[in-house]
Amino acid sequence: MTRILILAVMAAVLAGCDSPYTRERPVAGACITCAPKELANLSESDFLMRKATLGSRTERMEAIDVIARTNDPSLFTFLLERLKVDDDRFIQIRIMHALSDAADVRAVPVLRRIARWDDTRVGIEAIEALYDLGDDSLMLKLIDMLRPNENYPEIPSVAYRSLCRMTGASIPPTRRAWLVYYQTRRLAPYETKAWYWPFQQPPLPKTAENSTKIEQPLLRGKPQLPDQDVRVRRKTVQFSDFWKNEAP
Repeated sequence: MTRILILAVMAAVLAGCDSPYTRERPVAGACITCAPKELANLSESDFLMRKATLGSRTERMEAIDVIARTNDPSLFTFLLERLKVDDDRFIQIRIMHALSDAADVRAVPVLRRIARWDDTRVGIEAIEALYDLGDDSLMLKLIDMLRPNENYPEIPSVAYRSLCRMTGASIPPTRRAWLVYYQTRRLAPYETKAWYWPFQQPPLPKTAENSTKIEQPLLRGKPQLPDQDVRVRRKTVQFSDFWKNEAP
């Protein structure tokens, strides 16, 4: 009976966790399957999606850059699908940057899966993109990457540079110092909620009413001053505020 209870608890815990991140089979759309002689009939969006899928690495990078600059909501789903199936690390990173610039909450679950299961530079970039979207639930993993890594010696320095870019803070590259910073300047302190469990998914960032856009996207490298500090500065009275030279 005890074994059955233990197995039931383990199944419940695993059910609340994400499955390891794996590449999915790409979905072929009409813009992909059309014959070369029909390319002239494609719309601009369809042509960009075709180039981002079938083009060379340079063409795919350029197509993704154009898609990111157009800020077309209809192409956001395409970027999400490309991130799931593309196996080029540089293109994955570029797509994640485009998703964070779009400030759309629909990118958060996909980025969380990559950040949780990928321990390479791609996973670090996913954590950065999540931070830009107002989600710092996986920042602890990035702080843990500051420890020496025998298999990948460059990872601690990459993680440190990412932390500095994300927060705009100048802190020594030690895990203890960054843990103190993280605990005192959390963007989304989910652990303070009584219903929060470590194996459950934290809630998504707040969005604008009737929209999927993040309510207040974080500006990378420009941390906001604490409210208390702002109030103190506003209450400080300068000598020039009450003294005026009445001489002509």
